[in-house]
Amino acid sequence: MEIRHPRRILAVGAPESGVLNLLRDLTGSAPELVSDTTAGLSHEWHLETKYYTAKLPIWIDEIPIVSEWRSEFTKPEAREVVSVLAAWIFCFRKPVTNKDVEVVKETLQAIADVIEKACGYSGEMVCLAVAMPQSTTPYLEKSAEEWEEVCMEYGFEFVDSEAKGKNEFGEDMGIKRVEEALKANEWDGDSGAADLGFDEEEEFGEGLDAEEREMGMELFGMKNAVHGLEEDEEAQVEELENLMRRMVAIKDIGEDMPEADRKRFAAKAVNDLMKDL
Repeated sequence: MEIRHPRRILAVGAPESGVLNLLRDLTGSAPELVSDTTAGLSHEWHLETKYYTAKLPIWIDEIPIVSEWRSEFTKPEAREVVSVLAAWIFCFRKPVTNKDVEVVKETLQAIADVIEKACGYSGEMVCLAVAMPQSTTPYLEKSAEEWEEVCMEYGFEFVDSEAKGKNEFGEDMGIKRVEEALKANEWDGDSGAADLGFDEEEEFGEGLDAEEREMGMELFGMKNAVHGLEEDEEAQVEELENLMRRMVAIKDIGEDMPEADRKRFAAKAVNDLMKDL
């Protein structure tokens, strides 16, 4: 079964936390840096299991200052971004000092706050806290059991990216565990294109889903929101809201049409909508 409108993954961490290295190990590739930050980059993972295939969009963000990031992502308008996420991957370098551990805890709490604000306590998503290699030695010694307890407190599963093989319960460890957890997740999500009732690949080539990913990043201003560009953010949010209202109107108007007419109407309406962008 092909999941045509999957929910998203957000891979996030402090600067130099190793997010791109993790994606490279997990998916076989990673986007190239175009500036001095990973914030705003995106990637795609073609995932295949015996039950389904899906092209999972991966958004990448950076948390330079935890308090500022939490403030931006707990705003009401950020709910639209958080609500389409099915997985959070938080990367952090193995701490060198106890102060580093406190920063990891602070970040886990911030992410938990963002999820609760947008989804309440019923949000269905995978949350993984992945410890990446530390170039500084010696780093702080902390057992896997200790890390598991810390991460569990905030609703995250701890994964040591350097671990190999299987644990005493026969479960995969390291990157294999990240892959296993994501493969077992529920990815099928709502989509504007799906609700319109036509085959977007047939009508639009790359499809409305690809357009939606582009607009989702550009109009909502995820990268800009993180960096506090308030005026731009407000304008983008308003534009996104107008876009969503128009898409709902297209759906409502076409509901009572015969299938062939509905496809033609939806194709023309959405094409006109895209031109307005």
